[in-house]
Amino acid sequence: MRSFVYRSSHEKFSARFLKKTKKHGIIKMLQENQQEKEKIMWIDDEALARKDRNQKRKFEMLKKIAITLAGIALVAGLAAGGAVGIFVGKRTEAKAVDAKVAKAVKESEAKAAKQSSDKEEKNTVDEEKKKEWNLTLVNNTHPLDENYQPELAEVENGYTFDARAAESLKEMLAAAREAGLSPQICSAYRTIEEQKAIYNQTMQEWIDQGMTYLEAFEETGKSVAYPGTSEHELGLAADIVSSSYGMLDEAQADTEEAKWLEENCYKYGFILRYPPDKISETGIIYESWHYRYVGKEDAKKIMDSGVTLEEYVGETY
Repeated sequence: MRSFVYRSSHEKFSARFLKKTKKHGIIKMLQENQQEKEKIMWIDDEALARKDRNQKRKFEMLKKIAITLAGIALVAGLAAGGAVGIFVGKRTEAKAVDAKVAKAVKESEAKAAKQSSDKEEKNTVDEEKKKEWNLTLVNNTHPLDENYQPELAEVENGYTFDARAAESLKEMLAAAREAGLSPQICSAYRTIEEQKAIYNQTMQEWIDQGMTYLEAFEETGKSVAYPGTSEHELGLAADIVSSSYGMLDEAQADTEEAKWLEENCYKYGFILRYPPDKISETGIIYESWHYRYVGKEDAKKIMDSGVTLEEYVGETY
């Protein structure tokens, strides 16, 4: 069954996505080829590799900046402490002030040490969570390793899923059907080649409607993940719709199947991955059909607290 693409106007997300992707040379490529439609190559392996390298360089640069700023702050703090004594006229007053400064500095250092310890402890927990296979974050700033390949198992109708979570998906669908509903999968695991095909096809559809390559590229980014950054390639995401309404649009949220899934998905280890009020956190428009496996314990925490996977593991998109 063909997957329908939901298109909506979220200009803020579009602008941010476009800004990020400029670094990868895609915009330049599109501009140079606007007059040569038959020669355009929108997605290629070199662009994907370049995207990954740029993200790693950016991360290392940010770490260096953070370390530098921390050093500057420390030096500035010491200078400020020493300056107090300069403006004290009398020696006794200077000693008293210096004693107060020393005490304040000691208390400040102790407080900072505790905060640092608490932060490190929290980050350790977060880092450990990030290592769990079921909480792997995949988005525009967290691409999959190019060699990633999950072990797959068929769920139904030829659709495959990560073998570690396939039974949970089957159980959720069975429970919905026992409740008198008719959910059906319209997309599950995708290879990177399949993701490229969907991306290029969507872009071509916009071009056929009269858009330039640049406009089509911008519009495509609103609804289709760039190859290498889609959860479908992870093998832990499935698009589930009503058998009586297969469109991936806003009306899908009004189906009984969508309502049941949102209310009960956590019982089977799934979350509604892209809620309507979390576009700024996920970078993705509201998708009432996109469900992601994270495990029962974490799914309940995420759904109960109303946070996104990004917020849950302390990352951004």
